[in-house]
Amino acid sequence: MGRGSSSPAPAPAEDAAAPAGAGTDTAAATAAPADDAAGADVAASTRRACRAGAATSATRNSGARDAASTRAATAVAAGRGSANPPEQAADAAQAATDALARLTPADGQVLAGAAKISMAPAPDAAKGEVWQTEGCAKLTGDPATSATHAGDIRNRFPESPNCIYMGGYGLGPSNPIKTYDPEYGLWVRSVAIGDGKDTVVLTVIDGTSYFGRYANMCKVCGAFDLAEQLSAELGIDKSAFFFASTHSHTAPDFLGGWGGVPRWYSDQIAEAMRESVRQAVADMRPAVLENGEVIARSFNGERRDFYRSAEDPTLGWFRALELDEDGEPTGAAIATVGAYAAHPVTVDAGPGIADADFPGVFDKRLEERFGGVGLYFMTGLGNVSPRGNKLDMGNGLAALVPDIGFGTPVQGSDVRSAQVFYDQPVTNLGLTALGTPGFFDRPLAQNPAAISVGKDASRPCRSASPVSVRTAVSAAKVGDLTITGAPGETFSNLSATLKERSPGAVTLPLGQVNDGLGYIIQSFETDHAGRQAVGFVGKAQAGPVRQGLAEYEDAYSMDACFGDMVLETTIKLISDLK
Repeated sequence: MGRGSSSPAPAPAEDAAAPAGAGTDTAAATAAPADDAAGADVAASTRRACRAGAATSATRNSGARDAASTRAATAVAAGRGSANPPEQAADAAQAATDALARLTPADGQVLAGAAKISMAPAPDAAKGEVWQTEGCAKLTGDPATSATHAGDIRNRFPESPNCIYMGGYGLGPSNPIKTYDPEYGLWVRSVAIGDGKDTVVLTVIDGTSYFGRYANMCKVCGAFDLAEQLSAELGIDKSAFFFASTHSHTAPDFLGGWGGVPRWYSDQIAEAMRESVRQAVADMRPAVLENGEVIARSFNGERRDFYRSAEDPTLGWFRALELDEDGEPTGAAIATVGAYAAHPVTVDAGPGIADADFPGVFDKRLEERFGGVGLYFMTGLGNVSPRGNKLDMGNGLAALVPDIGFGTPVQGSDVRSAQVFYDQPVTNLGLTALGTPGFFDRPLAQNPAAISVGKDASRPCRSASPVSVRTAVSAAKVGDLTITGAPGETFSNLSATLKERSPGAVTLPLGQVNDGLGYIIQSFETDHAGRQAVGFVGKAQAGPVRQGLAEYEDAYSMDACFGDMVLETTIKLISDLK
C-alpha cells in the first residue's frame, strides 16, 4: 500500500476488528490531542536532577526488578499451558488496569513501566515435563540418536521432543541446548508507554525469531494471538503490541526449522511474554522521555557478496525517566531502549550454551548504568554482520548511549498505534516445500494472493501465488518518536528509507516484530535464482574470495515483492499517524 499500489486483500474476520473510524485492515488507536512540547525547560530540568544520583538509583532499581522477575518466573511456570491467564494473574491485571485508568500524566509527561521475566527452562516434573540435555537427535548426528520421535508432531525433522534446540545455524536439529549463560541469562523484556488514553507495549525475547501464528509447537500462542488475548485482558488496542526477538542464533529456536523446543517450554515462554506485558503495564507511572541517534559504523558491516545494500550505521534509542512526587526526574531510568542492525552470531554454538549474544550484554550494561530495564531491538539486520565479539559489541554499543539527561526530550506525549494485516504471496518454491509439510511451524494457507506495490505507479512490483501467509505491519507514535514493526529480517536499505521518510524526529524501524518470516528484501536487491532454493547451496570457498551460485538470504525470502510491500505499507501507516 502506498503511492501507485493497490490495497491489501480484505482481512478475514479474525483480523478485522478495528477501532471506530479505522478501515477494515487498519487498527489505529484513538489519539490524544496533540499538545505539549517539552522544550528546553524539560531538558534543563532533566540534566539538573539526574546526573548526580544516577548510579545509586540504577543499582537500587535494577536489583529490585531482578528480584521481582525471579519471583514472577515461578508464577509463570505454574500458570503456563493455558491461553487464559491464571486467576491470580487476571486479578493483578485487573488491578493494574484500574490503577492505570486513575492516572493522568501532566503536560510533557507520559506513563511508563517496564518488566523482565526469566526464560530459564523450568519443566514441571509433576506434569511429566522433562528437559533432555544429552543424547538429543541431530540431522547429521550419530545414527543411534537420530529419528526417534514417532509421537512428536511438532515438525518433521528427526529432533528429540524434550530437547531445546538453538536456531539459525544450518538447517534441521543441529545444536541442542545443554545449559544457558548464567551471567547474562535469557529474558523476556517489556516496556509500556501511554498517554492516559492509549498505550504502546514493546516486548523482546532472547530467541532467534517468534511467529505470529503457530501450527503445532504450541496452542494459541503466536504474537498475534498474544496481542488479542492481552488486548481483551488489559483494554489496550491489539495494534499496540510489538512482540520482537533479538535474533540471537544461540538462543532457543521458536521457529521449528532447527529442531524447535518442547511444548512445555513453548507454553512457559508464551506465559512469560504475557506476564512481562502485565507487569510492565502494572508498573506504569508518570515519566518523561528522551531519545537520540548515534553513529556506530564500526560495529557492523555489509555481509552480502552481491553488494546491493549498505549497512545502516545508526544506533537509535529512547529512555523513560522516572519522576518523584514533585514531577522532577529522580536520576534513574524506568527503561532504556536501543535499536541497531547486526546479526547476533558472535557466540559459538558448539558448547550447547544458550546465549543472548551481544544484545544481552547491551541490556545488562544499560541496566547497570541507568537502572530499570534495558531492551535491545533489531533494525535492518538482514544484510548486516557484526564487527566484534560478544563483549566488544554489547559493551561498545551500550557505551554510545548518552548519560541520563543528555538526550533530546521527546516533543509531545500523544500515543497512537496502527496495524495492517494482509495476505503475502509465497513464491519461494524452496520455502513452500519446507513450510507446507511443517518443517517450519508457521501455517501457510492454500489461499491465492496477489499484490501490486511500489512508489511508482508505472513500475509496480507484482506478485501472485496459490500459497500465501497472513501477516501484519505495525507502527506507533509517541510524541515525535516513531516506531515501526516489520514481520521478519528487513534489509538496511528498507530501514534507512523509513528513517528518511518518517516525520518523527527519531525513528526506530524495528524488524522481527510480531512474526519471523525470513528475510524481507526489496525487489531491486533480490536474486530470483537464489530464492528458488539455489541459495540453500550456500557460498563455495575459492581461496580468499568467496564465490557461490546465489546469495544465502534469498533462499529464506518469501517473495520478490515482500520488501516493497512492507516498506510502502509502513510509509503509509506512519504518514496516517501524523
